Amino acid sequence: MDPSLYKDVKRRQVAHLRPQGYGLLVPDIIGAGGTDKPADADAFRLAQIARDVADVLDAAEGLSKVVGIGHDWGFAVLSRLANLYEDRFSAFAWVAVSYWPPAREPLDIDALIARMRAETGNEHFGYWKFFSRSDAHLYYPHDWLEWLISVGKTEEWLTASPEYNITRERLLNAGLKSTCNYYTAQVENKNLEDDKKIPERSPVTTKPALFIATAKDAVCTPALGKSLMKAHVPHAKIVDLNAGHWPQLETTERFNQEIDAWIQSLSL
Repeated sequence: MDPSLYKDVKRRQVAHLRPQGYGLLVPDIIGAGGTDKPADADAFRLAQIARDVADVLDAAEGLSKVVGIGHDWGFAVLSRLANLYEDRFSAFAWVAVSYWPPAREPLDIDALIARMRAETGNEHFGYWKFFSRSDAHLYYPHDWLEWLISVGKTEEWLTASPEYNITRERLLNAGLKSTCNYYTAQVENKNLEDDKKIPERSPVTTKPALFIATAKDAVCTPALGKSLMKAHVPHAKIVDLNAGHWPQLETTERFNQEIDAWIQSLSL
């Protein structure tokens, strides 16, 4: 699950796994792809999205053993699936971003940024303030691309990438306004009441788990992810990849090998 990468995953991961006989369900979660794109941030409550995914699993045929894999905002949806629908899954895998526990107190984004700056020297979530603005979607693609492609080598890199046309088409057709609501929902504490209803549990799940940590991710750092996994899913297997936030694109072959080997080790 990832709000932005369905076609990329289909081309790289599905193409690798399907010939091996796996049944694959790669949903466009809300705000992405062909799924509805609400303007109201309340529609992006994680417990509600997790229920949508559970409903899709119920409607699908032949999915008796399900391994959930989540990346980017899919990590948060997968976390709530582990909290609320653990019995629907045989195992869970978090990619780049670890398990994320339910909130017990309102998020103060400024305080969080200040704490990250003090503890790590990196503000980590500073961009959340921008992405949660009502006009954030207006700055992309035109303003950002103007800056990105002004240097010849950057333009060469973008246009040479096999993901360029896919990403361009997706942004032109769907825009970013709805997807930015993932950030707005967090900053405006839309999840708080749902999260408070989730019982505290340690470990969060007894099912097999995997965390793929990405060494070059400046925001979702391996140290932060590993600390959360140790606290909440201590039995999880940890795999380190020398990649940034999108290891499934940056180190496709190694990523596919690690996912494949882990799934086979489950003996499902």
